[in-house]
Amino acid sequence: MQDLDRRTMMKMAALLGVGATAVACTAPEAAPDPSGTTSSTPSPSLGSPEPVTGSTLAEPNSARPATLRSFGPNGTHFPAEVPWPGNKAATELVAECDWVDIARKISGLTAAKVAAGAVVRVKPGTLPGSGYTSSARAALAGIGNSSWTRNVLIVPRDGFGSVTIAASGIRFDKCARLSFFGFTGNGGVALTECYAIHLGWSRFAAINITRRGRDLGFYELVVGFRQNAEDTVGVRPTEANEMVNISRHGCVFGPSVKPAGSNAHCDTIQLEGTGSGAFGPFTSVDCVDYGSSNAAELLQDKLVRAEYTHCMILGGQLPWRVYPLRSGDYQGEPNAFAGGCQDVRLTDSVVAGPIGRMGFTHVNNTRLSYAPQGTQQPSSSGGWITDTSVGSWTRDQIMGQQSIPDYELPTLRRIWTW
Repeated sequence: MQDLDRRTMMKMAALLGVGATAVACTAPEAAPDPSGTTSSTPSPSLGSPEPVTGSTLAEPNSARPATLRSFGPNGTHFPAEVPWPGNKAATELVAECDWVDIARKISGLTAAKVAAGAVVRVKPGTLPGSGYTSSARAALAGIGNSSWTRNVLIVPRDGFGSVTIAASGIRFDKCARLSFFGFTGNGGVALTECYAIHLGWSRFAAINITRRGRDLGFYELVVGFRQNAEDTVGVRPTEANEMVNISRHGCVFGPSVKPAGSNAHCDTIQLEGTGSGAFGPFTSVDCVDYGSSNAAELLQDKLVRAEYTHCMILGGQLPWRVYPLRSGDYQGEPNAFAGGCQDVRLTDSVVAGPIGRMGFTHVNNTRLSYAPQGTQQPSSSGGWITDTSVGSWTRDQIMGQQSIPDYELPTLRRIWTW
């Protein structure tokens, strides 16, 4: 917002519910290596995002592709009801790299314009943040409208990697009908009391979903691969709030590795029934999850249902084949599943590592790395296919199941194009 002085910007921030720290874009920052060491084995890491310089998008010019089945990202998992970023929308807006200006552009839209298709394209730079806890100052608060029949798409104008988010991370609070695609950053993203929010084609350190939420969709997100004792992704409704209809499509959720001697319980995704409201279902299609220090999926009893279609859940030693442990790391062999959800379904999937005491109901055409106990067989249909070779897969074999060779920024930039 180069035409506004600082006082005017702060007044607008207060009006829109945006944190007063939202300022014009700055040069992208690099986060330090959290371990202070390097590994001689190539592995995915958040690294230091490097923005694309210059405009790579004079006009949106790519056709929407058909969704292709794959384990993990391939550049085709995208919500059907959202304007495709490669097509020119009925309403095209360009925003400064500034949360206040992004909020102003969205708030100026009418229901009719959103229904016809609206895109906000953000200029290059780094968007500030104040943290990704449930109490952090929100980057956007109360933006969007739950009565809209379609989502507004917010993307970097110049393509993936041209807009980064500060390493401190961000929170969206009470936002609705917004779809954020093509961002990257070394911090996390928190969603509190959000409705119909999409995050996709992005790479972050962590995701935190809490209080309440409905119709939250994640598309080809790459999250995790970090030295940290917190869960990579936490889903925790509170009090009597609902947390319903959470879906993932073509995502990769990587490990969070705690230090040796830590008493923390560190999972890749934890769906924790901390409230008394409706919780679930949680559905995943074409996703890859690598176990953290303790488990890949922790699905607690209050979750009504978890369903995996064409997914890989990789525990045991497999996470460390792709993300090698370092000196000082906890030397764990994570479970594939932990918790007590009583309706877990898998189809066309691969599971490595212990599966715990889950209530498996439907398991069809799904391989398991060991012969399960009788009580671990599904109660309603199908049965596990024992394939002990899965537990000894190499890094090349793991990545060979997927459409991309790694999760680094140059690779992601090649598939996330518009």
